[in-house]
Amino acid sequence: MQIVTAHRADPRLTSLLTAAVDELNARYPEDPTSHDLDPRARFLVADVAGRAAGCVALVPIEPAVGEVRRMFVAQSIRGRGVATRLLASLESRARAAGMAKLVLETGIRQPESVALYEKAGFGPVAPYGGHVGNPLSLCFAKNLSDGGA
Repeated sequence: MQIVTAHRADPRLTSLLTAAVDELNARYPEDPTSHDLDPRARFLVADVAGRAAGCVALVPIEPAVGEVRRMFVAQSIRGRGVATRLLASLESRARAAGMAKLVLETGIRQPESVALYEKAGFGPVAPYGGHVGNPLSLCFAKNLSDGGA
């Protein structure tokens, strides 16, 4: 498996992002996700045997704080450690960029995502930004300097 950077126009990334939005909209029909992407997002793609298997984005939201967004692994590849590798690579890049903390939002109907983030050392935090007041949101954070939330 290789983790590579990808431009937002990369067709491999576009395909993964479309699948991610489709899955989120199926899980949360009452709170649809758009295809809009933050222009600050920097994407990583996991390549498994020449196939784009997953993606994740890092978005700077404050000085020294980054947000994990658009984490997705194709269903046919899940359970093989792709998400763990993507997240570790993203954390490494965030540290190299001088970020001391990562935050993220996931949903209450994504127990596999919650388990991944908790296993990676993220801890629950109060909702932030546009997630405040959304009963479907769960927010997490990790201090990169000490590896914990």
